[in-house]
Amino acid sequence: MKKITPIIFQIILSFSIFDCFIINRASKAFLPIINEPNQKELEFTSIQLGKTALQLIQFGQNEEAIKLLTLALKLNPKEIDLWISIAEAQIRSNKKYKALSSLNEAIKLNPEEESIYFTKASIYMDLNNPQKAKTYINKALSINKNDARVYFQLGNAELMLNNYESALIAFKKSSKINSKFWQSINNEGLILYELNNSKEAKSKFKLALKISNNAEPMLALAIVLFSSDNDSIESIKLAKNALKSNPQYISKDYQAKQLWGKKLQKSAQLFFKIEEMKKVVQEAKEKSQ
Repeated sequence: MKKITPIIFQIILSFSIFDCFIINRASKAFLPIINEPNQKELEFTSIQLGKTALQLIQFGQNEEAIKLLTLALKLNPKEIDLWISIAEAQIRSNKKYKALSSLNEAIKLNPEEESIYFTKASIYMDLNNPQKAKTYINKALSINKNDARVYFQLGNAELMLNNYESALIAFKKSSKINSKFWQSINNEGLILYELNNSKEAKSKFKLALKISNNAEPMLALAIVLFSSDNDSIESIKLAKNALKSNPQYISKDYQAKQLWGKKLQKSAQLFFKIEEMKKVVQEAKEKSQ
């Protein structure tokens, strides 16, 4: 779909507002008689603006969506969905602190909405503040103790804080609630490998791989097979497919962002240096640049 230009956007917005704020002219008067919109009309307009903004967000036009949602909130500041929507646009525009402020307004309107605390926790995770994130994760869990996503996020926060045992407990709770949540199962494997339990780590990576043919458990399994079993044939086959799927895993920085521990990163570097992996590694580096 073609991008809506600012001029066209303004025209659409003008017509939208004009339709809702009706101006009636008296037939024999010099000045128009203005019918001021009532609260229901304001609320209806704000909701329509919010719907349009959501479409803009879907098409990546986050700045335009923010402008539209700002107007909608002036018309109807007590609509919680508008605050959540503008926070989403602000997050996508890398305006994380503004998004936190918007979410605070949403909390004032509904302090028992779990998803708001989850989103705040996710922002703090992106800001590399896992301790602060835990505050909102625990708040979300106090509202709903049966959300696999929240336990997964808790596990990630604990992992960033190097609290391996606590992280493992959180990931196990997540995968117990949702047995198909391969990310939690995969992260159990990451921790088990750091705790020198290669056998259980392999089991977790294999299980995660059965659920989702994702590059991360595929490459992690390849590395563990090579480092613990010296199974170079299967390892190289898995690694080739993994790096073809996502060549960014060749980077130590990217591995660290995915919360790989020091031991797994070191094992990866040793594996990448073997003769059979040189061509694969070089191709992955070229693709990831």
